Amino acid sequence: MSDRPRGMDGILVVAKDPGFTSHDVVALVRRLTGTRRVGHGGTLDPFASGVLPVFLGLATRLVEYHMGDTKAYRATVCFGSSSDTDDRDGELVPGSGAAPTREAVESALAEFRGPIQQRPPTYSALKVGGRRAYRLARQGKPLELPPRAVTIHRLELEEWDASDPDRPMAVLEVECGAGTYIRSLARDLGERLGCGAYLGALTRTASGPFRLAAAYSLDEIRGAAAEGPAALAALALPIDAGLEGIAEAVLTDAEVAAASRGQQVKPAHRISLEDGARVRLLAEDRALIGVGSWKSGRLVPDKIFVAAPPPAGATAGPRGTEGGSDGAEGAARGAPSGAIHATEPRLRVVDRRNRMLVMPGIDALGPELGRLYLAVGVFDGLHRGHQYLLRELRRAAQRAEARPAVITFDAHPEELIEGMAPPLLCDPDERLVRLEAAGVEVTVVQHFDHALRTTPYDAFVATIRERVDLAGFVMTPDAAFGFERGGTPSTLTALGEKTGFAVTVVSSFLSDGEQVRSSEIRRRISVGDLAGARSLLGRSVGVTGRLTGEPKDSAVDIEFELPVSLPPPGRYAAIVGPAWKLGRRSEPASVRAIAAVANGKVELEFTGDDLKTGDVRVVLIGTAAEASPG
Repeated sequence: MSDRPRGMDGILVVAKDPGFTSHDVVALVRRLTGTRRVGHGGTLDPFASGVLPVFLGLATRLVEYHMGDTKAYRATVCFGSSSDTDDRDGELVPGSGAAPTREAVESALAEFRGPIQQRPPTYSALKVGGRRAYRLARQGKPLELPPRAVTIHRLELEEWDASDPDRPMAVLEVECGAGTYIRSLARDLGERLGCGAYLGALTRTASGPFRLAAAYSLDEIRGAAAEGPAALAALALPIDAGLEGIAEAVLTDAEVAAASRGQQVKPAHRISLEDGARVRLLAEDRALIGVGSWKSGRLVPDKIFVAAPPPAGATAGPRGTEGGSDGAEGAARGAPSGAIHATEPRLRVVDRRNRMLVMPGIDALGPELGRLYLAVGVFDGLHRGHQYLLRELRRAAQRAEARPAVITFDAHPEELIEGMAPPLLCDPDERLVRLEAAGVEVTVVQHFDHALRTTPYDAFVATIRERVDLAGFVMTPDAAFGFERGGTPSTLTALGEKTGFAVTVVSSFLSDGEQVRSSEIRRRISVGDLAGARSLLGRSVGVTGRLTGEPKDSAVDIEFELPVSLPPPGRYAAIVGPAWKLGRRSEPASVRAIAAVANGKVELEFTGDDLKTGDVRVVLIGTAAEASPG
């Protein structure tokens, strides 16, 4: 039997060697640790070396709290030539100006200290219209990326090498804020001196609290993995390492249970914090149970790392569906576990006359859209909590004589924050269909990148108000958007009173006393609790994929373009239908099948029905055993 670990939770501080991409390191760590969810804390270019924090398991949920960490570098800048990639890997072009002296370089550095505007490299991982800038550059379509604000806290010349007087080199020590490109710093320094320059070597010496002296080489990590799980686990730091600066609150057992269900807690142990402050939630034994925020004298859970205990009097096993939901299908609701529906109910539509407009980002908004009342969120799954919020959005918009509108994102924020997006509960095209069905008239699909993530909430709102007549926002008490989640109901209400928009705060939607969250639905699916997931979704679990190849022996594989939420390996009763697309009739699934799930893949087994290749929706009703007659 293999002694490979089944997964780890913690932070592995890696000393990356030149030649490896950050993705290479993540893939290696994922394989050595046997951990599926692995992400890194800030990309390092392949030619660069140094600190790369790698977050494993539960620690990936805390990456976002490190994204703003200060970074430190040792950079070698080569003068006398410029590079199309701004580093040594690009095509070098000799500069026209005279080589600088050490004194000239030291004098020029003063201009780059503090807050500055910096233009990212043409060859960078930034997305432009959903495509990476470096891919466009490689296709001969380089873009002039707009400058953005960065901060350089420390910039010193440590070594000077003029052994080649026409091509001197400087070794710089740099401490900078998130989003700073050292390649751009080298390029701009060369332009300032009129001689050209590029980055010849780069070592990251620190990433927030993580230092190069305490990092492990890839060889050391491989060696520990060869010794066994215990040796490998000994290299990892706790999941909350480096977060000691965040305030803490110690909870009683009863408060831990409440927080684990997503409930707000008024702690027995009095704490004094500013409203909106982030808080680490600790059990009485000081074990980390989650992270939340302090709002109006209560702790509001944001990320929880312990399972919620069952409610008093509850029996073990899947939980039934509670009540009806606005705009949900309700497939298999109230039916015996052995019942198979030949078809799912049709999508409930609020207003069949509605033809929702989809806008490619906030910049595409214009006054012709009229007065808008907004809800902002990912809306993955369009679960019962989302349906409830959208119902309240329609009501608020009607009162304000405005159009109900939604701002959502083209990628899940966790893809940027944690390096890996969570598995989807709803295909992006199906999400638009469901938004239209719920009565949304305008949906903005905003690109989510580092620039957006670091945009303050008031600047985000100002961008909207410059383009449309903003009537207001609908929010739940724990909702927030903008940098550091600064746009809370209270801060937005204050801003609205000054600038002329309203904020409607509606209570969080609860099911069996728990707030409905996409993360909890994913967890239930992952452990095979399809009935429990259905009770929170308001419909049966479904996935969208593409049938690949011709069916063989009444079976065909499904290929997924994006990661989707799947139950554990097994055989599940399913009904299959065409994928949903906006502007096309949303046909219910009706073809009976068995979905065989294994290793993140799905094979459909069917009899008597013609399944054609193409995009399909697969609705999972229950296990094959539950679905069998008798």
